Amino acid sequence: MNANREEVLKKLSIVDFMLLDLGLYLNNNPTCQNGLALHNQASKDSETLRKQYEENFGPLRMCTENHASDWQWTKSPWPWESEANFKLN
Repeated sequence: MNANREEVLKKLSIVDFMLLDLGLYLNNNPTCQNGLALHNQASKDSETLRKQYEENFGPLRMCTENHASDWQWTKSPWPWESEANFKLN
């Protein structure tokens, strides 16, 4: 896997996990302004990283609007194929 592709995918995975965790935190602490600010920033970061990945390496989700002139979803490695994933260090 391309080193840059793996790096962007790792960062996106980290930010998306952070979003999930912050969402659970905010379910129990809905008035926490610091938690809300962190969630809003992580949401922006996730969207930026997802766009960066999809512009350079193809769609990550079937619902992505960026399919150009053909259906590109099937051209990327499938999630169960090893080249679609990264190794944890």
